[in-house]
Amino acid sequence: MAHPLAGLRALIKRSRAENRAEHLTRSGREPGRNVMLHVTVDAQHTTPFREALIRDCGNQQWTLRVAPLRDSGRVRLSLYLPKADVGDAMHRLSQLTPDAEVGQVVEIPDAPSDAWRSLMQADAQGNGSRPKQAATRRADAPAGQRNGGSRVTAAQAGAAAEPSIETLIPAQPSLAQLLPASHVLLSLRVDDREQLFTQLSHTFETLCDVPAGTVTAGLTSREALGSTGLGQGVAVPHGHIEDLARPVAIYARLAEPIAFDAPDGQPVSDIVALLVPQWADSAHLHLLAEVAECFCDHQFRDRLHECADADAVCRLFNGRATLEHAARGDRRLT
Repeated sequence: MAHPLAGLRALIKRSRAENRAEHLTRSGREPGRNVMLHVTVDAQHTTPFREALIRDCGNQQWTLRVAPLRDSGRVRLSLYLPKADVGDAMHRLSQLTPDAEVGQVVEIPDAPSDAWRSLMQADAQGNGSRPKQAATRRADAPAGQRNGGSRVTAAQAGAAAEPSIETLIPAQPSLAQLLPASHVLLSLRVDDREQLFTQLSHTFETLCDVPAGTVTAGLTSREALGSTGLGQGVAVPHGHIEDLARPVAIYARLAEPIAFDAPDGQPVSDIVALLVPQWADSAHLHLLAEVAECFCDHQFRDRLHECADADAVCRLFNGRATLEHAARGDRRLT
């Protein structure tokens, strides 16, 4: 449910200092928890808001992602920032655009949680920006999967097809399901972001029959909206690709870190690149949330850096997915 901005300010009702004091009282530890919230504003306010965040929260780790809402002149901002800074950010936003609509403030978990995924999926389903297209694409997608599962032509989509094993691919695949050994690149040598996108695009072309130029354009256009660096040496470049039948992912570990305009200013060496179909908003958010959950765990990052080959990387992602599945089962039983 979206709240008017004034309503959200009423819910916060605390200064930055009071937020920190309350967090300490509740948790008994130093504040450092990040939160996520979605804000819908007129597109013209995006740049001023980003500049205000840079000016007012420049010493904090924050990320602002922008998704245009089709045929509306408005955009949805996905804002990740320290919990203690929410009040300041909302105050600045209210000065720029009082008619902003702000969604629920959600704490990003330290470890994977079923509730977090459910919330991200519900948010995507409630977006409503492409419901008719989504329904059509979902029905057509399995008919066109080929060569590991990506491209679908109009003829293939329109043709009647018998059920196949590919129809069993989950609508919301986990990151582990999208990362077989052939999708893992270790010690990748690139000098900058442009070279990285070129290398990733050629690999995606080999894996899923999408032209490298199309992939490069998708990754570059998304990056132009704001860096996909998450901080802690991690980036998740991603793009929507028309006629893609299902999500595709690559994990790349760079031989040398490269600059990525990450919110913490640090270069990146861990890359999770995602391509998703135009209709797959829910799967897109689901996967981005899973990447964030994985890499916010420093123990997971340390274990990942210890993996000496692609098979070890796959075992790590699969082991984490298995533990999360078991945890969901335990929660259902309690």
